[in-house]
Amino acid sequence: MHMAFIDLEKAYDKVPREVLWWTLVKKRAPIIYNDIITDTYDRVVANVRTCGGITSDFSITIGLHQGSTLSPFLFAIVMDELTRAIQDEKLWCMLFVHDIVLVNETRAGVNVKLELWRQP
Repeated sequence: MHMAFIDLEKAYDKVPREVLWWTLVKKRAPIIYNDIITDTYDRVVANVRTCGGITSDFSITIGLHQGSTLSPFLFAIVMDELTRAIQDEKLWCMLFVHDIVLVNETRAGVNVKLELWRQP
């Protein structure tokens, strides 16, 4: 048995919003849900409090909301859709929060799945 481990470091912070919108369409989420989710991500700004005061507002245009109860679900459906090409009937691809384990009987098989994952 051969395995490849993929660690998606800081995965929540790096989900492009366009991928999130694309996933909602692919999963055929009702339009009202798409609109509500899109609205929660529209024109999001933040600032940072430091010893010297508070910074100016800046836009946040990538990533999922930290601490939102909806974010784990959104991340799960994005990962499900992005890994669709490497999923088989057998359990050869395992997803754990932000880690992926690719399993195959041969090293070549693992490499094929890894290349499928790396393709845009």
